[in-house]
Amino acid sequence: HLTRLAIEGTELTAGERQVLRMIAMGDSQVSAATKLGKSSQTTRKQMKTARARLGAKTNAHAVAIAVSLELI
Repeated sequence: HLTRLAIEGTELTAGERQVLRMIAMGDSQVSAATKLGKSSQTTRKQMKTARARLGAKTNAHAVAIAVSLELI
């Protein structure tokens, strides 16, 4: 079980938070990239980095952690 203390100091960039929000709303990484005016490679990298920072195994897991910690 993750708590805020478990990942204290975890910070997401503005871009990582944007992409996580889009994924949380049901967009794919490609769709999020298009809507945000970014390349799909950029959104893919941002999600990979966000997953690593949050200790998440999947995009859905990253979204769940970010929401539970009120990061997005």
